[in-house]
Amino acid sequence: MIIFIDTGVLGILSSPNKRKEVIKSQEWLYSCLSRGFNLVSSDICDYEVRRGLLLGGESKIQKQGLNNLDELHNLINFLLVNPIILRYAAELWAETRRLGIPTAEIDNIDVDIIIGATCQLLQQEYPGQRVVIATTNVKHLSRFIEAQKWTEII
Repeated sequence: MIIFIDTGVLGILSSPNKRKEVIKSQEWLYSCLSRGFNLVSSDICDYEVRRGLLLGGESKIQKQGLNNLDELHNLINFLLVNPIILRYAAELWAETRRLGIPTAEIDNIDVDIIIGATCQLLQQEYPGQRVVIATTNVKHLSRFIEAQKWTEII
């Protein structure tokens, strides 16, 4: 199984806080790895989490969050956003607009669409593999491919 880790889950995993949810997410990550799941995310998800951490300034907590995010690159394969993905995402974006089911405001870059396109292309590349998005936002992402709340995967 290929598990795509979306921005919300990546943010929880890289959080410098020691809240119960953060500890649970880290246990979940290592459980997925021990079961041999292929964990992937996207550079666009890294971008969203990183910019939020950088907005917080130069505090020790923000630096720890950035370090945590960097360390996740040793455990998760971060996929490049390339022209093929962006062209396909543009098609999905237009289709969702025509169907009246957009996932963001019209002037928003709509990262959910880019994630959806990435996962659909992953499914095409690995047709025998189950691809599921581990998310905190099942409603939008399940329009494109299987998506589950991260706590319900496994």
